[in-house]
Amino acid sequence: MIKLYRQIENRWFGLPQKIRFLLVGGLNTFLAYLLFVLFVAILQIPYRLSLIIQYILTVNISIFSMRYYVFRSAGNPKDEYFRAWGVYLFMLGFNYVALFLLIDTAGIDAVISQGIYIVVSTIVIFLLHKNYSFRN
Repeated sequence: MIKLYRQIENRWFGLPQKIRFLLVGGLNTFLAYLLFVLFVAILQIPYRLSLIIQYILTVNISIFSMRYYVFRSAGNPKDEYFRAWGVYLFMLGFNYVALFLLIDTAGIDAVISQGIYIVVSTIVIFLLHKNYSFRN
C-alpha cells in the first residue's frame, strides 16, 4: 500500500505546480463553496455569517493541503501556518467587501456573488501563497 502511495505521489509531484494548485485548490474551493451554498441557500443563514463559518471550517484543510501537495514546502510549519492564515484573513476581508458590493449594492444573488468572487480570487490566492505563505 505504501509503495502504491509513493508511486502516485511521484506522479503527482511530476505535475507542474500550477496544475497541482488548480486541482488541490479546486477541491478546496468546491468544498468551501458547497458549504457556503448549504448555509445560505438551504439553512437560510445570512451570507455574512455563512462566509465566516465557511472560512473557519475550510481554511485549515486548505493550508495543510496547499503546503504539502501544491508547494511541497519544507519551511517552518508554524510560521507558514500563521502566514497562510494571514493570507486567508486578508482574503476574508476582500471576500466580505466583494459580497457586500455584489449583493447589497448590485442586488446579485449571494450564491452567484460568491461564485464570481471565487473566480477573481483564485489568482490572488495562488500568488500570495507562492510568494508569501509557502515561499522557499
